Amino acid sequence: MASRTPAAKTSGAVRALPFDAPHYVLHLLAAVSRFRDVELDKALAPLELTVARYRALNAIVIFEPCPMGELAEFIGADRSAMTRTVDQLAQGGLVERSRPSSDRRQVVLTATESGRRLTAAARPIVFALNRRVLEGVSKQTQLAMIEAEQQMFANLAMEPRAISRMLGLRRSNEEDESS
Repeated sequence: MASRTPAAKTSGAVRALPFDAPHYVLHLLAAVSRFRDVELDKALAPLELTVARYRALNAIVIFEPCPMGELAEFIGADRSAMTRTVDQLAQGGLVERSRPSSDRRQVVLTATESGRRLTAAARPIVFALNRRVLEGVSKQTQLAMIEAEQQMFANLAMEPRAISRMLGLRRSNEEDESS
C-alpha cells in the first residue's frame, strides 16, 4: 500500500494517467485545492478562523475599503456565501460595513484593528502550509503553473476587465490609473 503521510514523495516522473491530461490536470487542481483547504481549516482553527473567513478577511485588509461585490469577485465566491461569511466577521468584531453617501445600495467593508491583528497572525500559518504544499516543486515549475492557471482563468472569464482585476489582484480604478 502506498504511503499517505506528508513525507511521501513522487519520483518526479509523470505516472500513467487515469484519463487524458486535460481532464486529469483539472481533477488534480481541484483535489489539491480541496486537500489544502482541509489542512488550512485545521491549522487556522486555534485562531477561530476558517478558510472562508480568512480569505475574506485577508482580501478586505488588502483592498480596504472593499466593496462587497469586489470581495466576492476577488475570492471567487458567490454573493450569498460571501454575505454569510461577512456576517460572521462583522459579528466577531473583525470587519465593519458602511454605505457610501454616493451610492447607498453599495456595502463597503473595512477591517477593524482586531481584524488586522488576526490576519497578521494567520498569514504565517497560511504561508507555512503553502510552502509545505509546494515542497519539491521548483520555482520554474511554480511560475509555469501560474502562467497556465492564468490562461485557464482567462479562458473562463466573461468580462475582459475581470481578467486583469483577478489576475493582477487590483481594482478597476488602479487598472485605469496604470493604463
